[in-house]
Amino acid sequence: MRALIFIAVIWAFSLISYAQETNALDEIKFYADVIANAGNPVHREKANDEFSTLFDAWIRSESFNYPDLESIQWLSVKKPDDLSFTVITWQLLIDDNTNKYFGYLLKDDAIFPLTETNFVDDLEYDVLSDKEWAGALYYNIHTVNKNNKNHYILFGYNAFKDYEHRKIADVLTFGMDGAPIFGAELFKKQDPGERGVIKNRLILDYSSDANASLNYNPGLNMIVFDHLIPRMGRISGQGPTMLPDGSYVGYTWDGTYFNYVDKIYTQTQDTPPMPKPVINDSKNQNIFGKKKKKN
Repeated sequence: MRALIFIAVIWAFSLISYAQETNALDEIKFYADVIANAGNPVHREKANDEFSTLFDAWIRSESFNYPDLESIQWLSVKKPDDLSFTVITWQLLIDDNTNKYFGYLLKDDAIFPLTETNFVDDLEYDVLSDKEWAGALYYNIHTVNKNNKNHYILFGYNAFKDYEHRKIADVLTFGMDGAPIFGAELFKKQDPGERGVIKNRLILDYSSDANASLNYNPGLNMIVFDHLIPRMGRISGQGPTMLPDGSYVGYTWDGTYFNYVDKIYTQTQDTPPMPKPVINDSKNQNIFGKKKKKN
């Protein structure tokens, strides 16, 4: 009899625990949806605060499992080919001119919240930590090996300013203590007769009413991006801005550096390309590559 009572108590606690875990994940999904879709900025910020608290507790709990991450709409969840970490990022629209970015980097033995830093003039040359992160919504990871150490190229998007958006190719490595380090001298541009320039990350700023690509192209085995030229903006009050001219440039890996390559191929257009979704324009997928929910 006592054995039956003990089993019943254990079963009841298991059901309660399961219900709590399910409710926590449902709440996380709810607030993620509010962050992305609420019309009122006060509601979006409040939802982000609630989401951040719940999400942090969940990923540190025993109930956390990686497959559930994919079920949370509006999160970008990316892993490198070696599956050594998972990077999670999301975007909060504060108002028409301001966006904030949040993220986590998860390893089997550690969790690193990513805290966005204010952009600085020499961001292309800075080495940053998880506590001063160049915020972005990541859409791809490409891995290269230098001196027997993996360097992970993180491709991301940042809404940046009202008239200007930004694409970033950042470099992630890990220190001796296992902590993430953002930025490494991998991108080299050598102009004839001039001293070469080596950058820690690539920054591509372009007009908010255009679309500029920055990604690794496996067919060409190189990083490819739109060549930008200065033009007067088409939005009232915008002023001069940068727009794609239809040609492409890039960087090719030699084992030590990504070396700049000018004019990979050219397809000049009379007008810049019109805006497209940031990451994925499939009718059946959202910008994170996840299947859209059916109404």
